Amino acid sequence: VNYDFFPSGWIDDDANPVGPILVYFKETQTSPEQWNQGPGQAANDPDKIDGGLAVPGQVHFFPAVANGQQLRAEFERRGCARFVPSAAANRDANE
Repeated sequence: VNYDFFPSGWIDDDANPVGPILVYFKETQTSPEQWNQGPGQAANDPDKIDGGLAVPGQVHFFPAVANGQQLRAEFERRGCARFVPSAAANRDANE
């Protein structure tokens, strides 16, 4: 469904050979009954989904111990969108 790297700017930063530390992705192959476990509860907030700020799915995080640019290419090859927090979501988080 979507993905990102944290810190996101490190994936293309030639001055920082470490690359991203953490990979996030959300998928829909896991049974929907499990989507609200752990961080999925906040990531699948019905108000955010209804408002277009989130899409439903199972959330995953894992350490980026692989080539981040290759991971990004594979996400893109499979039609997975880059996670981009909306201005409204950032505003809500700061209130």
